[in-house]
Amino acid sequence: MIRTLYMNEQNELHRCNSPEEIQTEIKWMWVDFESATSEEMRLLRTYFNFHPISIEDATSVNQRPKFKEYDYYLFFVFQAIDLKSMKPEEIDVFINNDYIVTFHKENAEEVDKAWRNLQNSTLKAKHSTHDIMYSILDATVDNYFPFVYELEEKVFSFEDRHSVNISTEELIEETFDLREDLLMIRRTVNPMKDLVYRVLEGRLVNLSKKQRILLHHINDHLVRQVEMIESSREMTADIRDNYISLNSFKMNNIMKILTIYSVIFMPLTLIVGIYGMNFDIMPELHWNFGYLAVWLVMIFITIGMIIYFKKKHWF
Repeated sequence: MIRTLYMNEQNELHRCNSPEEIQTEIKWMWVDFESATSEEMRLLRTYFNFHPISIEDATSVNQRPKFKEYDYYLFFVFQAIDLKSMKPEEIDVFINNDYIVTFHKENAEEVDKAWRNLQNSTLKAKHSTHDIMYSILDATVDNYFPFVYELEEKVFSFEDRHSVNISTEELIEETFDLREDLLMIRRTVNPMKDLVYRVLEGRLVNLSKKQRILLHHINDHLVRQVEMIESSREMTADIRDNYISLNSFKMNNIMKILTIYSVIFMPLTLIVGIYGMNFDIMPELHWNFGYLAVWLVMIFITIGMIIYFKKKHWF
């Protein structure tokens, strides 16, 4: 699907399907490709004459956020996050002063929001193609916050899980799942932060005062998101280490108790083994008080070892 907005010389905003339908002089136009067919994608090559490499980057998948300068336009790759699946989705932007072309394979709420804002704005005539792009970028970055907040809330909720009847194994598994989600969103936010920084500090893009203020605002949001993600990752690492340490502590206690039981029964087993031998000449076997004496010796050894272990604070 293709949709087009364009500003004519009279500062009037109009809409049509394909840019080929425009029959008048224009100041700029915005062409949005969503789930474009092969025939529609042909316009990238024939109508706009974009470089084949940039077209390949746009039509392929899983491109990292970046921007690149070509002869008469700039090419940007943004990464949005799907509101349902939490999967990254690519938004590609071709831009110069005369047009902005957005290309995405799925519906992009960020592009739709910028589209609606432009149509509803009372200052349409003051908008430029770069203003539109930064509006899309701002909406893209703002949409990261719900996911970052949700993951941070999950991290904080672990503090309340101690009173819940749940096994350590389940908590460890949930922690690793949470770290996987944090890693996924980190792979999106960090490159976007680098992209915005490069635009702010680079010389390829001439920024107006208004655009620079907006980019600083976007950059501040990205810095905050990165800090929240890193803080959550550190907390999950601490939670994981704490539960592993707790599990090791429990296992050590169990092993210590079993070892103490084993040590106590070792001399008793020796005594029983000795008097269980089938020799004919064993004087103690014919002694009237032999059975009682063996019991007393074993009880004395058991009590003595328990007292010794207590004094050593082994349990």
